Amino acid sequence: MKRPAHPHKPFRKPAPAPGAPGKPTHWDNVSDWYDRLVGDEGSEYHQQVVLPGVLRMLQRNETRKDEVPLRILDLACGQGVLCRQLAQRGHSVVGVDASTGLIEAAKKREAQERLGITYHMADATKLHEPAQNSEFRVQNSEFDVVTIVLAIQNITPLSPVWQGCRELLKPGGVLILVMMHPCFRVPKAADWHWDDATRTQSRLVKQYLTSAKVEIDLHPGQAAAGKATEKTLTFHRPLQAYVNTLGNAGLLIDHIEEWPSHKTSQEGPRKKEIDRARKEIPMFLAVRAKRV
Repeated sequence: MKRPAHPHKPFRKPAPAPGAPGKPTHWDNVSDWYDRLVGDEGSEYHQQVVLPGVLRMLQRNETRKDEVPLRILDLACGQGVLCRQLAQRGHSVVGVDASTGLIEAAKKREAQERLGITYHMADATKLHEPAQNSEFRVQNSEFDVVTIVLAIQNITPLSPVWQGCRELLKPGGVLILVMMHPCFRVPKAADWHWDDATRTQSRLVKQYLTSAKVEIDLHPGQAAAGKATEKTLTFHRPLQAYVNTLGNAGLLIDHIEEWPSHKTSQEGPRKKEIDRARKEIPMFLAVRAKRV
């Protein structure tokens, strides 16, 4: 689970040329750092917002009783944070990621905990090409649920991902997708803005409709100090790009949730207004799409 507190969650193997079409970004270069950051239970965003939200989205499936175990594929699973949560609740879980380091970390935890999770190396853009995924051998229409959590904005292109998900889902099965909110969290093109005249906090968005490939410093403090730091890529897309490509792949969105940050500000004259804005402008977008 699919990463940092800034928190984009990509996945990779081996490290390709950055931004090459159909290739994951180069997270194998920083898998050790990411594993230390997220740890066994996930970052604070995972624990406070994302994991509870995903579990709540799972329970929205009105066609089943909650006690019935599901067959779930966690795509871009990282070191398996979500996988472990799901397995502990009795579900049958498969985790897939393209980062050698993160899959090895997930397998080490499974060897210790023995939750029955299986992990495989695979490229999310080539799930419909079995020859490209030598470790990933499953049947079409095998899964009740596919999850992609905090990863899709580090994967390109979208359409092959959705096509692969549809083929792996049972009829009526669902994809649960969680991402940084593309309307308000545009990399390097959106930020908080404080207006002294009105004493209000707002979100300033300088670019939205234009898709963009953006290089991100994983240690911005080091970069600001002139030190070398690892970089990765994220891909901004407007909301219509997700909705339309999902629909074209036969995945119908039937539920959306927008999740704000759990954080609160330190005491001070701006605290009340900053906390209001933080709760009003969501940080994450969660989408549930059904195979039709």
